[in-house]
Amino acid sequence: MKSYVFYDDTADYEAYDDVRAYLFDMYGEDNGWENADEVPNNWVYDEISEQNNADWRELLHDLGRVFKEDCYLLTGTCGRWCGPAQGGKFINSTDDLLTCIRHLDKVKLYEENGHFYIDGYHHDGSDHYELKRLTKKGYEFADRNYFAHDRQLHTTIMQNNFYSALPRLASRLYGV
Repeated sequence: MKSYVFYDDTADYEAYDDVRAYLFDMYGEDNGWENADEVPNNWVYDEISEQNNADWRELLHDLGRVFKEDCYLLTGTCGRWCGPAQGGKFINSTDDLLTCIRHLDKVKLYEENGHFYIDGYHHDGSDHYELKRLTKKGYEFADRNYFAHDRQLHTTIMQNNFYSALPRLASRLYGV
C-alpha cells in the first residue's frame, strides 16, 4: 500500500521527545541546561505548535493550487453527540475545505493508493472524509443538478468513475 501523510497533528505527543532533544541541541548551551530534561515544557509545546502552523500554511497553499484547476467533492461523516451525520460538499477552494474541517481540534490529511482522506477529532467525536476529483462528465452532471447539497447526487458521483477520479494529490503536488 502506498501512503503519504500531508499533515498530522494527531500525534503531537509522539514528537515530544524529539522536539525536546532538538531544543536542547539548539538552545541548551545558551540557557545553561545540562540535559534535555531541563528544557521547559512550554518551549516544547510552543515549538510543536509552530512547526504544525508552518506545515498547515504550506499545505493550504499547495491545496489552493490544485483546487483552482479542478472541482472536488468531499463526503463523509461528522461525529455528533447524537451519532454520526453524513454529508458532502463541492470543493473549489481551500476556504470550501476549511468550512468542513474548521471545527476539528486535531486533524490528519493523508493519501492511500491515490485516495485522499481526512480524519479529525473534536469534543463530540470524530470525522472521516474522502475527497475525489470530478471528471469532466462529473462536473457536467453536478452542474445539471445545480451542485445540490444532496446525498444521492454525492453518492452517485463518488461511486461512479465516469463522474469522479482519485485525486492522487501526493503525485500532483510533490511528485511522490
